[in-house]
Amino acid sequence: MKIVRYHEKGPPEVMKVEDAPTPEPGAGEVLFKIEACGISYGQTLQRGGRHYPVPITLPHAPGGSVAGVIEKVGEGVDKGLVGKRMFGRVAAGGYAEYGVGPAQGLIEIPDGVSSADVVACLSDGVTASLILNKVGQLAPGQSVFVPAAAGGLGFVAVQLAKLYGAGRVIGAASSEAKRQVVLALGADAVVDYTQEGWSAQVKEANGGEGVDLALEMTGGPVFYETLDAVKPGGRVVNYGNASDTDSPINPRVLLRKNLTLSGFMGGPYQVFAPQYRAEVLAFLKDGRLKAQHQTYSLEDAPKAHAAIENRTSTGRQILTPHG
Repeated sequence: MKIVRYHEKGPPEVMKVEDAPTPEPGAGEVLFKIEACGISYGQTLQRGGRHYPVPITLPHAPGGSVAGVIEKVGEGVDKGLVGKRMFGRVAAGGYAEYGVGPAQGLIEIPDGVSSADVVACLSDGVTASLILNKVGQLAPGQSVFVPAAAGGLGFVAVQLAKLYGAGRVIGAASSEAKRQVVLALGADAVVDYTQEGWSAQVKEANGGEGVDLALEMTGGPVFYETLDAVKPGGRVVNYGNASDTDSPINPRVLLRKNLTLSGFMGGPYQVFAPQYRAEVLAFLKDGRLKAQHQTYSLEDAPKAHAAIENRTSTGRQILTPHG
């Protein structure tokens, strides 16, 4: 089979397609014929040797979240899974034609929903749902700000905020082309967060006041600008630190506006994941949630990583090993 590996950290071009034996599923495992594998920002950080909390050993075969047809099952696994299209995870090496992962936690893909659409939306959709509903406590009619709204989680969060009853959704994107994509997804307004003082654009788009709920995943100066974009009594949910920058909090900033600041990394909220997973799949099946993705061959994995790093990508970047 074909698999993407790199033997040293560096630019996207260190990734090469190599030949490897097709793996065999062990006890409790399944073999996927991989139709779609998601590419994450974290994988570009690992490959580039930049800050990422999960270490890797070299050579490394990236890729975790996959969707495809179950080709074989290992000992103790229901043989009825063979031939079914499922979403799950592989231990490593999702950038490949085949991959082995645990049978536990597999999710069957509904008829009429593509593997690429599921990879693009399901994991990020569950995360966005938990952030909006359980951490952010979104109430019907409230306003929401979504950063990087054309990105992998952002494009899902924009749509789900609307589906969950937000009165006004304001996104942020770095180019005019991306801002048009966000508007087409249903955002009420989109701001250019490359401009200094962009929080003023958020307030203007929200009738002159800050939003009720803001998502934040960058840290550093963007974090402080986000606090400014929230109304008194509003909430901010941080779910990342893409800038790898410490952001000390001045308590006066919070108390003067009665702001609530929360962090999200799953944890205890995962008990609600099955509920939102079912909702996201239903939204995909009936067309209320639209996937946004760009697909690449295994050979073009470096192009996909470069698109993420150059901020020219929209939606989720996905490898389709079998075309």
